[in-house]
Amino acid sequence: MGGRWFGFVVVVAAAICCAGVIFGAWWVTFLAGAALGAVIPARLAMPAGSLAGLLAWGVLLAWEQWRYGLGPAAHSLAAIMGFTQLGPVVPVVLTCLVGLLLGLTGAWAGAATRSVVFSGQSASSR
Repeated sequence: MGGRWFGFVVVVAAAICCAGVIFGAWWVTFLAGAALGAVIPARLAMPAGSLAGLLAWGVLLAWEQWRYGLGPAAHSLAAIMGFTQLGPVVPVVLTCLVGLLLGLTGAWAGAATRSVVFSGQSASSR
């Protein structure tokens, strides 16, 4: 899988994740990662799922920041969590981490499922 193809797959998966999150289905990030894991090799699915989740959630967070300004809400969340010195950095990083982990675990689950389903076949017939 070439670099352009990998980038295309990540952008398409991130777009699917964005659409899911916009419509309130945050778990679509996991499903998109699972689809990646089921379709592409595991060594590429893990980074692709992680990047897609991180990209999608990061882009949506940046969009909300540009549109509404998340500073006061992020400061409040940081204060509730006890991170007043770091300000809004902690909630932003944790939000992006959620997207990354959803994509990663989805890709892992998809790759593991594919491995179990095709465990009886030789590697050349996959």
